[in-house]
Amino acid sequence: MKNYMFIYEGGDPQWHTNTKPEDMQAQMEKWEQWMQMLSEKGQLVSGGDPLDYGGKRVNADGVVTDISTAEFKDLVSGYSVISAKDINEAVEISQTCPIFFDPSVRVQVREVLEFG
Repeated sequence: MKNYMFIYEGGDPQWHTNTKPEDMQAQMEKWEQWMQMLSEKGQLVSGGDPLDYGGKRVNADGVVTDISTAEFKDLVSGYSVISAKDINEAVEISQTCPIFFDPSVRVQVREVLEFG
C-alpha cells in the first residue's frame, strides 16, 4: 500500500460565512461519515485539515505575493492523506469525497514519496 495526498482545489472562499448553519452541519456530517468509512477500511492515514484561502507565496528570490489574488479555482482549500494499492484505487476513493458537493472543486491525487 502507498500513501496518496488529496489536495482540494477551488470552491467558495466564503462558504463558511455564506452557508446556513444547518447546511454546514449536514455537510460536515457527510465528511465525518466518509472519514469513518475510510478508517474502517484501513484507508485513512490523515483526515487533514481545511486551509484558509488567504496566505502568501514565496519564491526562491524572496519575492512574496498574496495568494488571495489568485483565481479561486487555483487556491488549495485543504488536504487528506489516504492509503491505496495504486494511483487508480486512490482516484476511485477520491471520487467518493464529499468535497464534490461543489462542482467547482477539483482534487489532485498525488503519491506521497518515501525516501530512505
